[in-house]
Amino acid sequence: MRIGNNYQGIMQLFSRMDARSMAVKRTGTGGRNTIEDLRSGHFKNSYGVEGMGITGKTDWRRIVHVSDEMKQHVYEDVKKAFYKFGGMSGDDTAGTDAYYDKIHAYVKTLDPNTRRAAPWTLSQLHLNIAGRVTQAVQEKDPAWTAGRPISHKILDEVFAGDVIYQDSVNALYAKGSRRLDIEV
Repeated sequence: MRIGNNYQGIMQLFSRMDARSMAVKRTGTGGRNTIEDLRSGHFKNSYGVEGMGITGKTDWRRIVHVSDEMKQHVYEDVKKAFYKFGGMSGDDTAGTDAYYDKIHAYVKTLDPNTRRAAPWTLSQLHLNIAGRVTQAVQEKDPAWTAGRPISHKILDEVFAGDVIYQDSVNALYAKGSRRLDIEV
């Protein structure tokens, strides 16, 4: 009896689904690679974006040039994390989603050959900036640990000017700089 009721409930759910969306899913290619894609070597990821698959690839762990707007976007996110959450990501789901949505939209505008590397470049920049800010805050307040509130006076001093931003960007693009994983 119980199995029958569950089955009926599932069938009712499917019958209520929009027929148009079901038709699009059946007829559209979505994130699937077509035969033409496979033949030409233009592979898409599961979201239908070409140049983002990393399976069997190693070239995505490299530094590529990204726009100044995106570098500033990363810098502002680090700044927000330190002011609001003591250097941690916090529980601002909407803010986090907006941050990554902007990065995803930007990546889709890039050449497919650099799409895999751009998010990695931005994450390395994020780590570099956060590491430098952590170091600067700990110089001013040795008792501070990540996650604890930081005096806004200290943060205002740390973020005054663009020294941390410029140093991080310069380090990112330094000659021979390939990997900048920094522990925070």
